[in-house]
Amino acid sequence: MTMRGTIIGLMAITCAGSVQAQDSYNRIDTPSGVAVITRQDIDSVLSIGGQTFVFEGMPYASFGERLGDVVLVSVSSGGSACPAEFVWLDTRPGQLRLSDRFGTCSDLAEVSWDAESVIVTLPSMRPGEGPVAFHWDGKSAAIRDVVLQMPPSGIAATAPPSAWLGRHPSEFLSAPEQRERLVAQMGEAALLDAQRIIGVASNFETVGDWVVASGCQPHACDITEGAIAMYRDWLLVALWEQGKGVRVFGDQTGLMPAAIAKVMARR
Repeated sequence: MTMRGTIIGLMAITCAGSVQAQDSYNRIDTPSGVAVITRQDIDSVLSIGGQTFVFEGMPYASFGERLGDVVLVSVSSGGSACPAEFVWLDTRPGQLRLSDRFGTCSDLAEVSWDAESVIVTLPSMRPGEGPVAFHWDGKSAAIRDVVLQMPPSGIAATAPPSAWLGRHPSEFLSAPEQRERLVAQMGEAALLDAQRIIGVASNFETVGDWVVASGCQPHACDITEGAIAMYRDWLLVALWEQGKGVRVFGDQTGLMPAAIAKVMARR
C-alpha cells in the first residue's frame, strides 16, 4: 500500500468512527506485531517485527497519534529547553522504518494529512515566525518543512487596549494586525528582540488606566526583562537585557506605569 493509500484508508476509517484505541503510550498493536518502547540507560529502544530502533541520548519516548499504518513517536532528552522531537514509524510488514527526526522543540503537535503526505504542525520557537508544518510522503525518510504565515490574532489594529485583556503579550507582538504599528515604533530588529525577550509572561491585565503585561526570555529570566503598556493610542514597550541595557519605545513624557518603570530601573 502506498502512503497515499494509507492516508485515504485512514480517512475512510475515521468517517466510520472505528479508530482503534491504544492501551498505553509504550506498547501498541500494529500490522507487524506488537511495538514496544523500552529504556536502556539514556537511550530509548523501539522494538517491532524483530527489528529495533535506538534513540540515542533520548531516554523518554512514547507513541502518539496513529494514521492508518503510520504512528507518530515523540522522543526527548528530558531537558526543558527542548521538550520533544518527533519521528514517524511505518508499521507495514516488510517496510518497517522511521522517518528522519523533526520538530521545533515544541511538544504542541497538531497532526493532519492531505492526499500526498502526513503533516505535523508545530509552533515555531523563533521569534516572529509562524508555525512550521512538517510533511512526510512516506517515499523516503526525508521530511519537508514549510513555515506558515503567522495566524491572525482576531483583534483589529484599531481595537482598544482592553481587547487584549487575558491574551498573552507574545500574541500581541506577533499579531499580523499589529506589525505595521510595532515596526514603525520599534524597528524590525527591536521587535524581534521584544518577541524573544517577552516570552515567559503574564497575560495582559488592567493596572490603573493601563493594560499591561511583563515577562522575560525563556531560560534567561536572570538576564532579560520586558514589559508592554497600552492606554488609548499610547503604546510603550520597555526591554532590558544584560550587556545591552534598557531600551524604551514610545512617548515617555508622561507618568510611566509601574511595569515599564520597573524595567527602566534595571541596570
